[in-house]
Amino acid sequence: MQQQPKRNTHLILLGGAHSLNHSLFAIAPPLLTMIMADLNLTSKFVIGSVTTIASLIYGIGSLVGGPLGDKIGEAKTITISLIFSGLSTFIMLAAGAAESIYIYALALILMAVWASLYHPTANSLISKAFKGRVAESMGLHGVGGTLGVVLTPTAAWFLGATFGWPWAFCVFGSLCIMLALFFLKSLGKSGNTNEKGGTILGALKIRELWLLLVFNIAIGLFMKGVELFFPTYLNENRHIDPMWASVAYTMILAAGVPGQWIGGKAADKIGSRKVLIATSAGVCISLVSLLFVPIYIVGIIAFILLYGLSFYAHQPALNSLTGLLSPQNQRGAVYGIFFFTSFGIGSLSQFLAGYAADTYGLDAAFSLLAVFALIALLLSFKLPEKKESKEGTNS
Repeated sequence: MQQQPKRNTHLILLGGAHSLNHSLFAIAPPLLTMIMADLNLTSKFVIGSVTTIASLIYGIGSLVGGPLGDKIGEAKTITISLIFSGLSTFIMLAAGAAESIYIYALALILMAVWASLYHPTANSLISKAFKGRVAESMGLHGVGGTLGVVLTPTAAWFLGATFGWPWAFCVFGSLCIMLALFFLKSLGKSGNTNEKGGTILGALKIRELWLLLVFNIAIGLFMKGVELFFPTYLNENRHIDPMWASVAYTMILAAGVPGQWIGGKAADKIGSRKVLIATSAGVCISLVSLLFVPIYIVGIIAFILLYGLSFYAHQPALNSLTGLLSPQNQRGAVYGIFFFTSFGIGSLSQFLAGYAADTYGLDAAFSLLAVFALIALLLSFKLPEKKESKEGTNS
């Protein structure tokens, strides 16, 4: 087992990488109106479809990322992910200059291809290296990621308004490349394993994971729609200024910082299943508040606090339970499947929400997302329970 100071340094670096991985896809929502205007788009369905394609690839790529990390080492895989996803952001300069949705789509897709390698690889590394405190470490990894992402929507809006939206992407891409160099130097060959890597088919044979997979899909089906359209919803349906809509999105992420820590600590103490039931209920209540509380500002504040805390608190609990239900030699493949179901299949919510918004309005779109959240809540009561002892064994 690694010495504690070294493990803490690795967790900090992983938190930074986690932050930038998510930041790349938190840039567009606050700049959506500006991007659509520059690309001569009038339909949310088109931008929703492009984002859905990129998100599907972001999810599908995770099926490669987990097994690849087992084969060549987690540190090397994460470094490749950071460098090439960062380089892909510079294609946005060409998209802005040509005013082309096709070049924009190309840039977004390439970003997604390389960024997709990160999550299953990092989760696999943490689940192997931090035994005895896996949920807490997952939570702290999430805190590190969320702390950085908290600043992304507001920073992206400022950069886009000042220098043009393509430069907002490029700034974050440059940070990815710089972090990759520090990451490789510090971790070296950390995370390499002599075990035979898992396979997707082998992971799918673990029957205990099947219900958890369906639950994960339901989460993805509301998550991605909220992520893409929340600032636009506030602007168009609640008449909130675009700048304040971006700040509101940032506040959701800020609420997620304590949410990650609380979720991880609670999962280690009382078990992941109880945490997942509570957080699923919190998400449902938050969406109902946003849609139906007659005093809009009260509903918005309730949504920001409840959704931010609940959604982010579920992540370390779910990741920990996933690891406990899967053998170590299948861990990378299992996390790849779970990331695919959440960010890949779940990204269909962007397509569905975009279609519902264009056809029936954004209120209808968010009502659809609330239905998916309710399905997740109902499924959470059927999830298996498994806790990790202090020594790192399952109980």
